[in-house]
Amino acid sequence: MIRTIRHAVSAACALFIAATPLLAQQNLGRDGTTWKWDGALASGGSFRLYSINGAMHFTPSTDGSVHLSAVKQIHSGGDPSTVHYAVVRDGNSLVICAMWNDDATCGADGMHSQDTYRGGDRRRNVAVEFTVQVPAGVQLAANTVNGDVSAERLTSDVRARTVNGAVRVTGVTGDVNGRSVNGDVSVDTRSGAVSGETVNGSIDVTMGSDGKGDMRFRTTNGSITINGPTALNAAVSLNTVNGSIDSRYSLNFDRRRRHAEGTVGRGGRQLSASTVNGSITLH
Repeated sequence: MIRTIRHAVSAACALFIAATPLLAQQNLGRDGTTWKWDGALASGGSFRLYSINGAMHFTPSTDGSVHLSAVKQIHSGGDPSTVHYAVVRDGNSLVICAMWNDDATCGADGMHSQDTYRGGDRRRNVAVEFTVQVPAGVQLAANTVNGDVSAERLTSDVRARTVNGAVRVTGVTGDVNGRSVNGDVSVDTRSGAVSGETVNGSIDVTMGSDGKGDMRFRTTNGSITINGPTALNAAVSLNTVNGSIDSRYSLNFDRRRRHAEGTVGRGGRQLSASTVNGSITLH
């Protein structure tokens, strides 16, 4: 379990390590506060976006291209020229990074810098808000440290990560994995399996189907609410320490240990939920 915000930020930044391929375009959008990028990306491809400060919003594209707008938000002492962008193309894979340091690199696995905020308030007081349209069938991985992540009506798998912020995914066709440290995780899908994790926040999930993968939900300080599909098939395990468990399905309850488990429908994939300080509801 993540013990401190410092550890959480370090873990998040560690995900961004990569060598920069030859197709990378660096040092984009340094001048000005608004930067736009457009490019075709076919169904079956992948798009990954990495940032440090600022929210991310994703909606569908209707023309087979990614349309991205990045707007710098300047606070006291901030210098917008310290933030720039990199674009990495590798076949049908696209990676875009917002970078706060001149020594930062962006590659297939994300962004890495020796010192994220070297330069003090000039860098810390700049955030970037992304608004992005994603083509049908393109897998999305969204990663930030300080900011909310939202995705609506996309037609492929979605992975959303933040440290300090909420994750909200609605109307998505595909598997969803949402993760925060300090923030709620809320997911409402048309189809596909869902997993969610946070430390300080609640998890609220509504699934159109149980998809093909396991479904795992975990928090420390918050409740978990799972609205399953009409026909749920899963091996269920629910655990809390300080809270109650409620299920519309017939499960074996151990009230003393605050644990419930059992097979729903045909069973098969795992559905597990655990919290320390909060209740669990499975509808």
